[in-house]
Order: sequence, then C-alpha cells, then structure tokens
Amino acid sequence: MITRFRIIFVALIVGISSVNAQVPAPAQAPAPAPVADPALDQCFAGLLLKVDHWEDTPPNEAERDALKRLAALVAQPQVDALVPRRPTALPRLLGLMQDENASARELAALVAQDPALLGEVMRLANSVQYRGERRVESLEQAVMMLGQWGLRQLVTRALMTPVFSARQGRFAPQANPRLWDEAARCAHGCAWLNPQPETRFDAYLAGMVVDTGLIAALRLMDQVFPATAQAGSRRFLAELLPLAARLSAGIARQWQLPEAVVAALSAHAEARSASAPAAGLGAQLDTALRCARLLMVRGCGQVDAQALAPADAPCLQELERAFCA
Repeated sequence: MITRFRIIFVALIVGISSVNAQVPAPAQAPAPAPVADPALDQCFAGLLLKVDHWEDTPPNEAERDALKRLAALVAQPQVDALVPRRPTALPRLLGLMQDENASARELAALVAQDPALLGEVMRLANSVQYRGERRVESLEQAVMMLGQWGLRQLVTRALMTPVFSARQGRFAPQANPRLWDEAARCAHGCAWLNPQPETRFDAYLAGMVVDTGLIAALRLMDQVFPATAQAGSRRFLAELLPLAARLSAGIARQWQLPEAVVAALSAHAEARSASAPAAGLGAQLDTALRCARLLMVRGCGQVDAQALAPADAPCLQELERAFCA
C-alpha cells in the first residue's frame, strides 16, 4: 500500500515554466519555532468563528458537548458523515504521479475526463496566483503556462475544492473560505521549505489537507451549538485545535494518502499536544501553517509585526511574495 502511493516528483517539461507556478527552494531551512502560539491561535480562530475576545473561562455546555463528540470522532473518523470524503479523482492523481515517466499532458488528460474538475482547474489557472499576461482559454494553454509542477499543484487544489465547501450551518460556511485560503498558503510554504524534489509534492499535499480535521470540527459545531450559543472560551479553543489536528491525521490515513503525508500530520498533531517542535516534514508543516495563519490575520489587522518568530521570517517572506505581490 505504501509503495503504491509513493509519489515521484518529475522535472518540469523542458521549455515550459511559469514564475508564479514554480516553488523555488529556500537557501536554508529555518530552525523550528515553538508550534503552539496561543495569541495567533486565538486571532485566527476569532476570524473563523467571529469571536472578538476569548475569555479565560471554562467551556460552556455547547463547547463541552462539541469537545466530547470531537474526541469520539478522533477515535473513529471513518464512521461519521462529518468527516470530509476523499475526492474521487485523488487516487488516480496519486497513481499517475507514481509514474516517473508521466507527463503534464497525461495529467491534463486526467483532468479533461472530469468536467467539474476541468472547470475548477481553468478557474484557478486564471486566478491571481497563476495567471500570466493573458487569460488562459484552454487546458492546453494551462499546460504550457504552468508546466509539470504548477499543473500538479493546480489539479490538487481543484480536487480539494469540494472538501472546503459548506452551504448550511453557522460556523462552517463562514470559516471554510478562510480555511481554503490558508490551505493554499500552507501548501505553498510547506513545499517551498522542503529541500528534496522527490518529496516536495508530499509536502504540498500535507499543507492542503492539514485542516481537514478542523473542517469536520466546524461541521460538528454546527450540529451541537444551539442558535443562541457562542464559542468564546480559551480553554475550549486550547482543546479544540489539538483534537482537530489529530483528526486531520486520521482522515489522511483513511484517505490512504502517502505515508510521508500521514507521518507529517501525525507529527504536527503530536507537536500541538505536547507544545514541542516536530521534525522533518512535520516541522516544515508547522512552520508553513504558522506563517499562513500569521499572513492571514495580519491582513485583517489582528496581529502586529512583532508577532513573527525569527525562524519563520524566510517562509513568511515567500508567502508574501507568492500571495501578496
């Protein structure tokens, strides 16, 4: 099973490249910073849940109920409809990337077989991050503009789009668009921090799925919170986020993602619970997620410039270059 999903990074097609689509490797990976940042957690969660101030109080009844049910979901994620389903084309994508001889055109052929996926790829190809001087009008143009690596990023994002969609409830619909933006930034940062071409896609995929557990937690809150109940306890948030991180690792395992991705998510979850830095790809994921969240809360005026740990500066600068230029 592990061999089956081993991802091989293939070099860009000769002569096909895009400055916006490529992910340049950092000159030197930063030393890990502490994974838990309560102030940043509270600012980011406040954006998601529209909480202006987290109180140092015990969780209220709705918060306690949500934590209890979330802990049960972590124990058995495969039996609950709240858990996001694996995108149907994801196994085909992983299988194609197992082939070191696979070309961008073969990947494009996979996209062309699914009208919904094709539409999402074209929408993203014309977004600010990917679009060049001219509008992309066809899949062939997207292939020429993006190259191998860029197209793989784009297809992965397109496949993951439905996971972040929510039309009903109070919490998930308002939070998921921000989580989607965070996932794009985290995936980019995690791949940028990874110095090994053969594992760079693992890093990108880990960043895209790191918040699947939080998506499930928001769906759960929509079920258990009465219309008049509000989230606002710091102690609730301090338990919610580590549980959501553990659930993300369980979902990745359930989706049969590459073992390196599962291991990185598990290390991230363990680091959140233990408040100690992870190692390897888990450490890169921690840094990328922290920088993605910091970039987003700064954009909303929630955190000042002094909140940046020195070790995070190179990654944050890369995210600013890729998403804020």
